[in-house]
Amino acid sequence: MPIFGTDTSDQAGKFSCASTTQRTLKDLRTKRKGQPVFVVGHRLERKGKEATFEVFNDRLAIIRFDDDAKLGYDPLELLLPTEIDEQGVAYFEIRTCRQCEQFFPLTADECDADEEPTLCPDCAS
Repeated sequence: MPIFGTDTSDQAGKFSCASTTQRTLKDLRTKRKGQPVFVVGHRLERKGKEATFEVFNDRLAIIRFDDDAKLGYDPLELLLPTEIDEQGVAYFEIRTCRQCEQFFPLTADECDADEEPTLCPDCAS
């Protein structure tokens, strides 16, 4: 299975969180095995679940769920965590855009702001 754009080095513990320029797995320049993601994809029984990125197979990101099920998703359907604590536990603050009704993750700064955004970055710009 080909692995493209994946870093499986011993830096695998350094995972990315949502930022103003990176909110989905597709946005990440380097995708590391074990990266926590939140699934907003097409399979209803898995929608809204947390998982971890494994590898790329063609254009699909293969992710693993807690029950060891592995499925392929478009990287745009995989949202990044808002924060990862010192123990490596990922926290997701996912909101629905008031205008387009798509899910989007908040950044840590947006969570701490007095007023959270109600529009996704695409609709806000």
